[in-house]
Amino acid sequence: MNLVEAKYLEYTVNVIFKEFLEYKGHENLPTYKILWKHNDKLFFANTLNFENNYTVMINKSTPDSIPYYEKLPLVENEKFPNDIREFIFSKYLGKPFANPINLYNDPLALLKESISSAKSLDKFHLDNPEYRLLNVSYLDSKIALPFILVDKDFELEPVSLIEVSKN
Repeated sequence: MNLVEAKYLEYTVNVIFKEFLEYKGHENLPTYKILWKHNDKLFFANTLNFENNYTVMINKSTPDSIPYYEKLPLVENEKFPNDIREFIFSKYLGKPFANPINLYNDPLALLKESISSAKSLDKFHLDNPEYRLLNVSYLDSKIALPFILVDKDFELEPVSLIEVSKN
């Protein structure tokens, strides 16, 4: 999957289901990290920068080149992240008795459903995606990097979900 699809996948796993389940009163939900594979290397990395687990932050800079973060707005329909939110809510959460707690607590099922959901969109509407990975740590070494820049054609393969914490 390309980096834009990976961003959709990470948003699906780490925001939509968890946010809905917490809203429905579920506590102590696990937080997952996606184990990625690229060129036979396994690593953990974030494709998005989250604040408070639910708000995507984008990197900006002032005219004086001072960096800062700004919240990604949720106002435009058919654009990220509203497009994937609407799809997931209509498919899984918009039903009166829907409660995807079992899906969320099964990492294999959650990963499969999230990949399927992210790839099922007809178009990906992410304006000016940042082509970088954050908090990169390779599995076969002790190398940990705050970020790496990647090109537009960078391909990732999601391998597994690893539980990193329970809230």
